[in-house]
Amino acid sequence: MADAARPRRWHLAVPASRFVGREGELAAIAELFRRGDRLVTVWGPAGMGKTRLALELASRWAEAQAGEAVWLCELTACRDLRAVCGAVARAIGAQVAAGRREATLVERIGRALATEGPALLVLDNLEHVLEQTAPALDAWVRAAPELRFLTTSRERTRVPGEISYELGPLGLPAEGSTERSAAVALFLDRAAAHRATAPPPPGDERLADVAVLVRRLEGIPLAIELAAAREGVLGVGGLLARLGSRLDLLAGAARGREARQATLRGAIEWSWDLLDDRERRALACCSVFRGPFTLAAAAAVLAEPDAAAIDRIEALRDKSLLRAAPPGSDGATRFALYEGVRELAAEKLAERGEREAAVERHAAFYLAAGEAAAADFERRGGLDALNRIAGDLEELLAVAEGALAAAAGPRAGSSAAAQGALAEVAPRAAAERALRALSAIEPVLSTRGPFGAQLELLDRALAAAESLAAHPRVVAGALAARGRARRLRGQAEAALEDLERARAQAAALGAEALISGILADLGVLHHGRREMERARDHYEQALALHRALGDRRAEGRALGNLGALHHDERREGEAAAYYERAIAIAAEIGDGRLEGIFSTNAGLLEQERGAPAQARRRYERAAAILGEVGDRRLLAITLGNLGALHHEEGRLADARACHGRAVALLREVGDRRSEAIALCRVGAALASVGEVEEARRALEPAERLLAQLGDEPDVELARVASGFVDVALAQAARRAGRGDEAAAHAGAARRRIARAREGSPSSASRSDDVRLLLRILERSLAALGLPEAQAEGERELLLTEGARFVRPPGGGWHDLRERHAARRLLLALAEQQRCAPGRGLSLATLQEAGWPGERILPEAAANRIYVAMNQLRKLGMKPWLRRDAEGYSLDPALPVHYVAVEPGARGGGDARGGETGEGEGGDGGKRR
Repeated sequence: MADAARPRRWHLAVPASRFVGREGELAAIAELFRRGDRLVTVWGPAGMGKTRLALELASRWAEAQAGEAVWLCELTACRDLRAVCGAVARAIGAQVAAGRREATLVERIGRALATEGPALLVLDNLEHVLEQTAPALDAWVRAAPELRFLTTSRERTRVPGEISYELGPLGLPAEGSTERSAAVALFLDRAAAHRATAPPPPGDERLADVAVLVRRLEGIPLAIELAAAREGVLGVGGLLARLGSRLDLLAGAARGREARQATLRGAIEWSWDLLDDRERRALACCSVFRGPFTLAAAAAVLAEPDAAAIDRIEALRDKSLLRAAPPGSDGATRFALYEGVRELAAEKLAERGEREAAVERHAAFYLAAGEAAAADFERRGGLDALNRIAGDLEELLAVAEGALAAAAGPRAGSSAAAQGALAEVAPRAAAERALRALSAIEPVLSTRGPFGAQLELLDRALAAAESLAAHPRVVAGALAARGRARRLRGQAEAALEDLERARAQAAALGAEALISGILADLGVLHHGRREMERARDHYEQALALHRALGDRRAEGRALGNLGALHHDERREGEAAAYYERAIAIAAEIGDGRLEGIFSTNAGLLEQERGAPAQARRRYERAAAILGEVGDRRLLAITLGNLGALHHEEGRLADARACHGRAVALLREVGDRRSEAIALCRVGAALASVGEVEEARRALEPAERLLAQLGDEPDVELARVASGFVDVALAQAARRAGRGDEAAAHAGAARRRIARAREGSPSSASRSDDVRLLLRILERSLAALGLPEAQAEGERELLLTEGARFVRPPGGGWHDLRERHAARRLLLALAEQQRCAPGRGLSLATLQEAGWPGERILPEAAANRIYVAMNQLRKLGMKPWLRRDAEGYSLDPALPVHYVAVEPGARGGGDARGGETGEGEGGDGGKRR
């Protein structure tokens, strides 16, 4: 029987260190008990802090639940059920006779627990005696209905009624952040305790390295504490440099702990020792995975049937040696190892002599899956194939890097016979394997980036493959891939050399499918260099081969590229026809990426032809499709075009939002040329709202980069974008009454415009990016009202933000700031013309637009509308205002444009056409 006189708090040791973090976990577990759950198991991998969490919860529970007993029972030293029963009996103060049968002991402890009433019993470190103890735990839960049980284990008990609470890593700071996350706080606290100094204050530069360190340690509390113990000797930088062998680094750093908690190696070895041999082999084999893996991949690497592999993976997951990873972009369930577990498992795999075989099975599985997905993407495009490759990207990169290491030749220490046998065959096969892996991942890296990673590996693999006389077909495909990657990095000459070499090798092999793709790539390259006839020749050759091979996707791409060629040659009707045929094929075969590319191009054509509503619909459709496909580069380009349309229409806040997303995406994927063009548009937008210094900060790096790439129209684009700074300075000077200075800045902008239109062909005729910015710049100059700046804008209706000022075609500027109804009606008419050209607005709609919220009799409203429309007619709008049975409208032939620069009527107005904030841009122009 339990001793009723004993203290109500029992065996709760006072921890030597402060409890850090885990407040959310404590609250969640306490809530489970409060709602009536009686058996909660905190489970998780080695070093996650399960014991410390349980001790803290027990301590807080004892304080909060006065009158309840709280016991902590440590089971580490127990080796069987009898020892467990003895430990529980001692913890609760129960008198049980020694030498009894185990069943009798379990029953007597159950009766003792039943007499306690409400209480909390913590059973710590249960995993090594779980099989024997689980039936006893079930009996105790049933025998003592008022008792709550909290167990900690590396494996769930699976006792009926159990609530399992998986304990994960501590909260980590975001990439690049120095925020005080729980992991950072724990490291700083423990490091300060060892040094007896205060932790660094917020903002200290050392915090950035600490954030990196705790992320590398994966937020595992034991690893963080062991690292903190050595920080005083090695420093954070020294710890980071030595993390390649974390099991040895995080050893011998703590005294006074049990062996299984004193080192990371000891903690993981404890879990390893609890496995049976089949589970040990499975865990060892899983160390060859670099990142998360699927059950199918595990079955291949384990060389076991699916059912057996599932059993092994499930057992390792249940024992916290595998963790659940987020599903990949393909949606498949994935598992992963913590790095400390991977390091130990890799050692065990080498000890078993199975590493080479496991690596070979790993490579064979991922090569087969990657090449199948890449071929599927080449035939049909689509999101599914891209996601399959993306889901295996880390493993395919591991295959490539491992193969490159093997291609360097046999390791030192190999026998002479082995070296002779491997000297030719093994390195060559390894180089080919590296090229195959890199070719398989190209669809993802070329659409989602980063481009630089693939290019470096291709350089190494091609150098090895060509020196070892690898198979010409594999080399040709890799040369073509490198040519495409180099083109995206702005290395046109090197790209041309690669593609021509690839074409020659493919022709020698008679590989028509490979040749047709290379011809299309050469067409794109020559097109980008404005070598139109050579581009046309390659496009048409590719189109003929695609049709002969029955490759509908490639045919659609070639048709769209020919459309882009006609577009650049200003043959708009032919361009539109080609685009429509390409879009139709893409929709027919379900290739969203191809449809997104040519929908964007068609939108740009509509914008140039003065149909902004149609252009907007094209861009928005393309952005939706490309977002689904996950092509970040093309999505950024489309967003940049949409942002440019916003800019042209005076919607500068919307423009800057689009540009912000676009630049961020382009930087992620590493498309340097597109990023530079995007920055040009950023600078133009910033200058249009008067943020001259911010505009210059965007334009200067863009101009330098485009000058390095050496494409003249792109260089001219940067100069045109700088013209927006000239206009902003001219406006500021005019407002300050410095007329000569304003004229000088306006003259500089006009000279930029003239230069872009000089020559045959001019930069304006060769680049849609240049043409677009020129249109907006010319309208901004026209809005200034300075001499020689009005010719281009005289044929258009120009409005500033909110129609505060209006300039009808052929007229001067009028101030509508005090004519509220007329201004609102003009805005409504302009919006209707944008969305539905030629359709009139009813009197009821105009009444709501001009006098929002007012209750007006229909006859009075009609009279008010008539008066306001008459004001607009007198301002010079009479030829352009129409009235029919539907209501009022603007002539659909009238171009309507918004400008950010306001004239100086009544002393000038606010020049800002949009909200303040950061402005970033995307890349315009067509893509092929």
